[in-house]
Amino acid sequence: MRRGPPPATRRSPRPPACTAAVDLTLRALESAGHRVVDARLPLPPPDELIASFTASWNVGGAGIPLADPDRVEPHDRALRDAARSVDSWSYVEALTRSQQLSRRVVEGFVAGFDLPVTPTMACLPPAVGWWRAGTGQDRWRRCATATRWGCSSLFNVTGQPAISLPVHHDAASGLPVGVQNVAAPWREDLLLQVAHLPEQALPWTGRRPPVS
Repeated sequence: MRRGPPPATRRSPRPPACTAAVDLTLRALESAGHRVVDARLPLPPPDELIASFTASWNVGGAGIPLADPDRVEPHDRALRDAARSVDSWSYVEALTRSQQLSRRVVEGFVAGFDLPVTPTMACLPPAVGWWRAGTGQDRWRRCATATRWGCSSLFNVTGQPAISLPVHHDAASGLPVGVQNVAAPWREDLLLQVAHLPEQALPWTGRRPPVS
């Protein structure tokens, strides 16, 4: 069985704790008898995927009530404002394009991978309340940046089953550092079976951050 992260997730700059989390997981899988390989996951053009997905996703903000704007998070207000610029034709085009790009990912995934392993985020967990710094669009940019930090956004679009495992802790902060496992469509059985191995090899139920 082929197991391995796409090179972009392993070689891109990130805190050492994120890389360490992936390496720990891969060693645990190898010890359990799985074969780990380093292979490239076929990806669509990121800008095209992001543009098509956000154009259709933002429209969901139309249902956000703004009777009391101060009680709605800046992120949700920004989504609602962005949705106002999307007409019905653009929405359907964006939805169709997202589906086409998702099929490309899934087809390449099924042909070449059993279960990729990636960091859950390409950064350490941000501090509580980090998004409150700044106002308006500045807060929205912070939320958007947080999304780009993650490796999970792609699979939110494709709809593939994925799981995040807190296999590691950052020594400086004591906060958990996650690793993401992803399976092919309708293979939740494989995902849960493989995710159980790091849970046994790298148990985390007894770990607590200093604040607790």
